[in-house]
Amino acid sequence: MTNNMIHISYLPQHDYMVKLFMKNNCNKYIICNEHLRDLCVDIDMENEEHKEEAINGIIELILIILKDKNLKEYIWNNYRNLNNEEKEEIYREAKCLLDKKEPFIINTIYNKLVEFIESEKVLNIDGFFRFRMRDFMVYISIISDIALEEYLIKRDKNQFINTLKYFIESQEHKIDLLIIHIMKDSSFRFFDRNGIEINNKESEEMMSMIMKEDLNYEDCLISVLLALCPKKIEIIDDLKNDTSKEIIENIKIIFEDNVKIINRN
Repeated sequence: MTNNMIHISYLPQHDYMVKLFMKNNCNKYIICNEHLRDLCVDIDMENEEHKEEAINGIIELILIILKDKNLKEYIWNNYRNLNNEEKEEIYREAKCLLDKKEPFIINTIYNKLVEFIESEKVLNIDGFFRFRMRDFMVYISIISDIALEEYLIKRDKNQFINTLKYFIESQEHKIDLLIIHIMKDSSFRFFDRNGIEINNKESEEMMSMIMKEDLNYEDCLISVLLALCPKKIEIIDDLKNDTSKEIIENIKIIFEDNVKIINRN
């Protein structure tokens, strides 16, 4: 039997991550001393199953540190103009983005580790991140910036929706019931409670501008809603895709319980 005893050394700042890993991982190839400053991984290089199990254990520890420490530190150190609550939001978004890329990340770390253990006996976690995973540090910055952009878009959208809600709540209702028909071509048609199509001046002019300028249909819809200021809304969705679902959700946010979805067979 050919064994490689790989010692994983790490800084005290990684203690929490290692304790978390040891609590949730019963891999018999990983032990630690009483100070939790060194892990010893017994890798049987001739037993492929044992080798894979040991390497996957090390990868799990690296992923914990990557997500719970490195990613968080980058966000807290680079977005100093945001408060802690905003940073937490960005961190959660960035973590979700990393989770979606986890198969790619695991495969990349696996290749680097296999290359490493074939020639080295001591794996310094901090050095591994600093030198062997420099590309991932860049990757973390890209993921974090994407998460920041997503957060700012959501924040601005929520502020806009709250402004619309306040405006609509402060206005007198001009129509008791508005029926919105979302067509398969992404356009909208508007009807009153008697099924009579509404062709008011505001909606006609807005639809004309949308068609000419190739603008967002959702912007047109919001403008019509502001012009008509309905008390209640019923929606018929013939489009039935992600775009129409998002539009419906936004209308529900603005008009809350005053929105009803009409399902047609």
